[in-house]
Amino acid sequence: MSSFWRNDDKIKVSQTQVSVPSTNGLSYSSTAGQSGRRVDFEIPSTVKFLDGKNSYLQFDIKIGLPAGSSPTRLQLDPFIGGQSVVKNLRIYSGNRSVLLEEISDYNAKVQMQYSYNQDDSMRKLRALKEGSLINTVENRGTLGTSVSNNIDLSSNPYYKPVGTVPATRDWGTTDDFLTAKLSLPIHCGMFADGGNKIFPVLMTDGLFVEVDLEDPARYLKQLDSVNRNRRMKQNPIFHGVDKDGLALSINNATNRTEIYLGLQNNMRTVENCPFVKGERIGICKIDDPLTQCALTLTATGAQGHPKIDNIEVADGYVRITCEQFQNSNTGTGVEATSNNFIIFSATLDTKRVQVGDLTTQIIAASTSYAATTEISNCAIVCQQVGLDPQYEAGMMKRMRDGGSIEIDIPSVTNYKHSLLKSNRNATINLAVSNTRAKSMIVMPTDATVLSPPALMAGTQETYEEETTSMDGQLHSIRSGQCGIIDRLTSYQMVVDDKLVPSRPIVVSKINKGVSVAAQPLIELEKALNQAKIVPRSFVDYNRNFLIGRAYALNDGVANLNNKSNQIQLFYGETTAAGVDQPPTQDKLLYCYLFHLRRISIKGDSVTVTL
Repeated sequence: MSSFWRNDDKIKVSQTQVSVPSTNGLSYSSTAGQSGRRVDFEIPSTVKFLDGKNSYLQFDIKIGLPAGSSPTRLQLDPFIGGQSVVKNLRIYSGNRSVLLEEISDYNAKVQMQYSYNQDDSMRKLRALKEGSLINTVENRGTLGTSVSNNIDLSSNPYYKPVGTVPATRDWGTTDDFLTAKLSLPIHCGMFADGGNKIFPVLMTDGLFVEVDLEDPARYLKQLDSVNRNRRMKQNPIFHGVDKDGLALSINNATNRTEIYLGLQNNMRTVENCPFVKGERIGICKIDDPLTQCALTLTATGAQGHPKIDNIEVADGYVRITCEQFQNSNTGTGVEATSNNFIIFSATLDTKRVQVGDLTTQIIAASTSYAATTEISNCAIVCQQVGLDPQYEAGMMKRMRDGGSIEIDIPSVTNYKHSLLKSNRNATINLAVSNTRAKSMIVMPTDATVLSPPALMAGTQETYEEETTSMDGQLHSIRSGQCGIIDRLTSYQMVVDDKLVPSRPIVVSKINKGVSVAAQPLIELEKALNQAKIVPRSFVDYNRNFLIGRAYALNDGVANLNNKSNQIQLFYGETTAAGVDQPPTQDKLLYCYLFHLRRISIKGDSVTVTL
């Protein structure tokens, strides 16, 4: 007899963790500029019932610098950390005959999630577990730039703090880098994004998971505080060639070996200095990265970037001692005066042009930098749910008697489309046929082919996210993994032969971070909610520009089978004076369709319905 006070269907549940190591190797080495390897995992049917939300991918990673090259501090993508290592993700049934779920450009999808679903607590938790970075008080800027999460020297998980400069060697050996242990939630419907569902692994004869690793050039990043193309005022400020702030005058006969850094940006100790021994540096104007001192190396007499021999505190300032150099008058030349110039790293960003015309090249841009990563101890830690044996036996009996199990999981499919910069009134037809679609989020990424140094340092060749007096320039270090607006004027969609919304959505104000437009953010908020991405923050509304459209609201879905689905983009920006402003980048549109997919298990067969 049932009772109001008693639950008659109690099921005994236990939870244990099972570590499933990779099956095709113990470690995976990759070099910047080369495609990454594939990592395979076989989750056995003995796991039986999987709690995907509380399972995670873990691995160790260590960064290495190329022998014989100038060193510089590198770390994983500061926004998503270890998630940037994963390029593609595929999950099969245990016998590999049925593809249950696949996410192409997984790291770009996580960039989208972490850009808009973030707050201070979440950023700190991701820094602790996933290897992303957060802004630190010790290294914060003091000149009014926007907050950077790519400046951490004191608690960076990828290398040791430097309190004393090595006396007999340059920085960058294996002793200087740390092995970071990362634990990553797997953002797909079968795992972290699937809610509180328990998946019956024993019914699919286990699971087979494939992870394609990304090219290290796309996830290794240089510090913002040594980069002349990102938040220029965050860099160490040039105080002078002596403690009194003497300017670095144009003089082809005077050799210099010392540079004193200003006290701005907390530059008071060796620990706070972002440069390392052996790194090559340059000097440019605080508000113009192209106005650069034409330094020549005394040893060779040629244009170059002096190498750091020592970093120490002297006379109350951080003093950098370099190999001998001169400030030449090549290409008109420029005198570096106190507090008006910055010091930047020339390890990756070597290009120098004449100050006279800002186009004639003096030193060519670097095209390669063979940084490496070593990934080891890869495993998926499965949260196994143990059910009462009687309940399990009863379920198996019902399956043998012709029963079936149907599981709906939220998933996403990436439909890619290319768009040339010359196509300024574009229509993109999406051949989608999902029967339970939730929303579409379009990420127009930069399709420019870039060298490893450009990708790691965000040089002048990359897309410029913002042009503001606050930051000067802010070039992207996430090319190919985040959205760019690139002078888009408006967009509109056609769904089932109807214009939605009825009028174009104007986004002109968002270009270069000048202002905010409400309507595109409202549309994006609805699309993110339908994609089960909680829109907690819009701070990256222009740094990771997205186009969103919700097909339904709340728990609703839309049947897109045999229905038109088109995006219309108009690039028609002009200046206030009427001067045309065409887009500058070729683009690859990542059209992420968020939907429900049904996994049906009956007997020995497993089917997937989109």
